[in-house]
Amino acid sequence: MQRPKSILIVSSRRDPASSNIAQALITKNGFRQESGRGIETYSKGDIRLVVLDKLGIYTEPSDIPPDVSTTIFVSKHVSSSGRPALTVHATGNLTKEAKFGGNPEEVSYVNPSIIRRALRALKAGAGQAGVQIEVTMEATHHGPTSLSMPICFVEIGSGEKEWADPVLGEIAANAVMAAATMVEESHHPAAVGFGGTHYSAKHTRISMEGDYEIGHLVSSHSFEGGVSPQIIGKTFNKTTGSCNTAVVDWKGLHSNDRRKLIASLEATGREIVRC
Repeated sequence: MQRPKSILIVSSRRDPASSNIAQALITKNGFRQESGRGIETYSKGDIRLVVLDKLGIYTEPSDIPPDVSTTIFVSKHVSSSGRPALTVHATGNLTKEAKFGGNPEEVSYVNPSIIRRALRALKAGAGQAGVQIEVTMEATHHGPTSLSMPICFVEIGSGEKEWADPVLGEIAANAVMAAATMVEESHHPAAVGFGGTHYSAKHTRISMEGDYEIGHLVSSHSFEGGVSPQIIGKTFNKTTGSCNTAVVDWKGLHSNDRRKLIASLEATGREIVRC
């Protein structure tokens, strides 16, 4: 009998926040180590946790078991501001630049429902723990880009204090489990977000509470970097849920970039929603 598809959580022993979240999954969420595998593996029901030596952004298809339907990476988040934050995002290199894993001009598959559930669970968990911390969706960035199933990152940022905080580790672990185990059918259409900064408050709010579930998010910075109409098309094609809707931060794009984007979206018959 063929084993049913499982959900995979990927941790890296080189990443302190990733190790923190993995430890919370093992000690607080009942994961048990599996014997006889070449890679450190834990499981709970049909959810598996693997611990890699490499950073998650450099994961290759050969690192992922063949019977996986969805992969969630747990990771540290780094920002120039050092602002404490819990983040969720899809992966991909939207331009020819690929400094942090993956291939240039390639985006991953993404399930927007998982992004939404993870964000909502992070927000709820922080509130229940009495932790004052930003919860935000990030724009699509970094690798991996070539895996064959939907993926996303759930991250703790933005410095060593937060990465090692066991309370934040448990909040993130619980959010990963909520994202992985809630299987109710979504009644919100899938969408791609465009415009705004790397941390888009508008798209985060819509992702958590609005009428659309957003997977890939293409910030204004990517337009400045030369994102092509072909890559814009792929952000829709690699989104689960027959995605045909663009949620555009109208004021969050330079007028010239917005004009080109709208022309590209209209030429391909996309629904355009202003936010």
